This record gives sequence, structure tokens and C-alpha cells, in this order.
Amino acid sequence: MATKKKKNLAYKLNKGLSRLLPALGTIALALLVGGIIIAISGNNPLEAYAQMFKGAFGSKSRISETLVKTVPLMLLALGVSVAFRSQIWNIGADGQFTIGAIFAICVTLYLPGENIFILLLSFVAAFVGGALWGGLSGFLKAKFNANEVITTLMLNYVAQYLLAYLIRGPLMDPNGGNNPQSASIPEAYRLPRFVSNLRINYGIFIGLAVLIFIYYFWRSAYGYKLKLVGASNTVAKYAGLKVSGIVLFTMVLSGGIAGIAGWTEVFGAQYRLLDNISSGYGNLAIVVALLGNLRPIDIGIASFFFAALMSGGNAMQRMTEVPYSVVDIIQGLIIVFVICRTVAQSNGWKQWIAARRNAHKAVTAGAAEEDGGEEDNG
Repeated sequence: MATKKKKNLAYKLNKGLSRLLPALGTIALALLVGGIIIAISGNNPLEAYAQMFKGAFGSKSRISETLVKTVPLMLLALGVSVAFRSQIWNIGADGQFTIGAIFAICVTLYLPGENIFILLLSFVAAFVGGALWGGLSGFLKAKFNANEVITTLMLNYVAQYLLAYLIRGPLMDPNGGNNPQSASIPEAYRLPRFVSNLRINYGIFIGLAVLIFIYYFWRSAYGYKLKLVGASNTVAKYAGLKVSGIVLFTMVLSGGIAGIAGWTEVFGAQYRLLDNISSGYGNLAIVVALLGNLRPIDIGIASFFFAALMSGGNAMQRMTEVPYSVVDIIQGLIIVFVICRTVAQSNGWKQWIAARRNAHKAVTAGAAEEDGGEEDNG
């Protein structure tokens, strides 16, 4: 019995390492290429990376800022991963984040009284807002087979312009000095901080709760249905699944989680609506989800790494002559290397090479036969 447990433990460790090592290799390779680019620009890559590390982990306040950025990034990446594992390409996390934040803050600003019920209602409203925004793309795909990449991307712009209108119009703070922002939420609704002078707050528990939920969701019957639809619509239909309904549900869930990310940003960090409040988290969440192999725990780790990149990149720019764009380059390199790794692990490229070789052999054999026929005629 003890031997069997040891074998199971060894198997789990090997399986975990087999998932972790490729991701670490991808990050290391991206940092290496980034270092070469820094060196070519005439700067010291070791000094630049040292300042980046200090900027992310050099003090309690730096670690706090890194964790504050981790929460919305992780939630968005988890939401995106739900759609991606179902082979639905949700590129609209930024818009779903924004609509969730708008729904949530409207509840707290316009409902009378200050009590826990309104705070919980704002959380539900954030999920509903994001779910409606994601569900709209899901409905268009399920009903009209509209390309979700286009619809989710376009809805990002709609959400962005809607936010810009609201914080310059109906929701504009009358005491904000004409700045494009909403009024701040009451202090009673702000998520408690662990330490008064640090921004890290209880929003991290929301992030962990969603991570655990998604982890067990993929082990549920409905999670398997989503993965089956992602593997093959045809097989799912033969299995008796209503693919259109699952597509709609997937986008509702994906968008709803993105809306929760908007709630944590407003109630845990910003306390009001601001222009471009999503800060491009949605686009970065796609990279995080891919680096994390669309697995919840791996996504949590990848989110922390990218949050450190963001926090450390600002410090690197201040303390050295290396611009923040180097961080963008590293993020782009990670995408490229993740795609290369995926292609290398699949059999598709091997089949393509084999097909090309067979075609070349057929052409060569045909040409040889024509040459032989001409010689016989001669």
C-alpha cells in the first residue's frame, strides 16, 4: 500500500514537472532574448533585470503592488481559459471587465443605504454585466455562427466608448475637477486591506476562490461537456449535446468571471471608474492563459509572474535607461515561443512534412517516367 502511494506521488510530481518545465523554459528563453536586445541597445541586461526584480519584490510595498496586479490578471486569464478550452476565442475580456465594473459601481452609487446586501448585490451585478457582454458574442456565434474573435473585439471598443461617455457625463464626479472619473464608492464598500499602508486587500481571496471553482469545474460533468465541445463539435453532437447552448453558457461564464475582475479592481484598488480602467489586462490575460496551458493552477503562477513583470518593468524604466517596451517585447516573445512549443508538441507539422515529401517523391517519379518514355521513343 505504501509503495503504491509512493508511486502515485512520484507520478504526480513527474506530471507536474512535465507541465512546469516547458513554461519555465519559455520564460527563460524570452528573458534571454530580451537580455540580448537590452545589450544591443547599449545597456547592461543584468542590471536591468536586477532593477526589475527589485521593482517587483524589493520591499513590502513592491510585493503588495505585484499582488494587487495579480488578482485581476488571474481572474481575466481564468475567464479566457474557460472559452479557449472550449475552442471559443474570447478576445473581449477587456470589454467584459469594463462592463462588469460599470454595473457594479452603479449599484453602490445609486442604491440608498450602506450595508452588506448592497455590496453583495454589486458583486452579482459585476458578474451579470460581464456575462451579458460575453453572452452577446456567444449568442451571435450560436445563432448566426458569427466569428467570436471579431464580435468580442468590436465589443471591447463599444465598452471602452461607453465608459468614456459615462465618466464624462452621467457618472462624472461633480467634485472631481472635470477629470474623467466617477464619484468614489463609499468607504464601507471598499475591500479591507491586510495592512493599512499597503494596497493588498481581500480581493486576493476572491481570486483564489474563483481559481478553486474553475479547478473543480473542469472535473465536473458540465466541465467535461465543455471540453468535449472544444475537442470536436461533431462528436459532441453525436453524443447528444446541444452545442449552441454550451457555446452560449461558455461565453456567459467566461464574461462573468471577467466582470468579477472588474469588481475587484474597483472595490479593491481604484474605488471609482477611470478612463481605460482595464489597463489592457484583457490582452495580457490571453498570454497568461496560454503560458499556463489553460490550467487554473498554472494560470495562477503565470499571473504572478506577469504581474511581477509589469511592476518591475516600471521600476526598470525609472532606474535605468531601458524603456518599458522591453517588457512588451518579452511578453510578445512568450506568445511566439508558446505557439512554437504547441506546434512542436503536435503531430500536425510532422504530417505536413511527410505530405510534402510524398508529393516531392511523386513529382520526381513522374518526371523520371516521362524521361524514360522519351528515351524509348527516341
